Amino acid sequence: MAGGMRKRGPQRGTKKDLNRRRESKKGSNGCNDGRKIAATLGIFAVLMIFLARMTNITRTNTPETFEAVLDLSATIVECDSSSYEPRVPGCSPSYCFRESVPNFATESEVECLLQLAEEGISIGGGGSGPVSVFDTASGASSKGKEFISAFQVLKATGRSLNKTRTAVFQSVVDRVGTYIRKKMGLTNLYPASPTFFSRIEGGVEPGQLNDQYWHKHVDTRQYGSFIYTTLLYLNTNHKHYKGGEFLFMDGSGTLLRPQAGMLLVFTSGEENPHKISKVTEGTRYAVTISWTCDERQANRRRFAAPR
Repeated sequence: MAGGMRKRGPQRGTKKDLNRRRESKKGSNGCNDGRKIAATLGIFAVLMIFLARMTNITRTNTPETFEAVLDLSATIVECDSSSYEPRVPGCSPSYCFRESVPNFATESEVECLLQLAEEGISIGGGGSGPVSVFDTASGASSKGKEFISAFQVLKATGRSLNKTRTAVFQSVVDRVGTYIRKKMGLTNLYPASPTFFSRIEGGVEPGQLNDQYWHKHVDTRQYGSFIYTTLLYLNTNHKHYKGGEFLFMDGSGTLLRPQAGMLLVFTSGEENPHKISKVTEGTRYAVTISWTCDERQANRRRFAAPR
């Protein structure tokens, strides 16, 4: 069992954040840049997995009392064994958990990733409602109620995503994988799809049913391939936006207030039902980095234009 497991509890201490705006143009890491064409069926199919998260959900009116925390200490929860069948030696969880890791990414890494999120989303122009996404594997970028292939746009115009930003992203993803492998004692673990940036804008009405991001769901049910879910937050709750807290909906009363650079890690099964509260003001940025035990569903191609 990985060390230091203890009960959930609030901890003080958040780092200084950079004031974020969607229009951010340049960053301390030489991070810079990003327009339009039609989506391919393959791209649309990948993002429909993301949209399943919004539509194939559990709606509940059951009241629950939550305690807001800035840091979620590593907490063991009882596994739902059916979520991890068939078991894969060296990858399937021997125990289930949830935890946050403050300051997993540095301020300069967060700056680069925030700019990469905007670079990818700007190619499609953003969604018709509060939610816009950019998928790093397929290149799908929100365009109104649909998606376009950012990679096709870039290829057609002879451009590419900012290399400093994409290198920072890959470095952070590799570090996340190493963290999970070490924590869980894994020998096999693969990056999965979708792995995507999300931007949620407060005060924007849903443009379609898929924009209703605030409902309870379970990742293994929504995505199929997910075994471990990680989210890296790119700006700070109550500083850059209001609402948008992460809630575990298992009766534990855990409400996490995201902080820039924080990594949230949890096993993806029925033991960790969760949701995001509505963003009421400002803009919330995060990147979902998914992990699977099925090598056939592994995604090793990121930021690669179609051949």
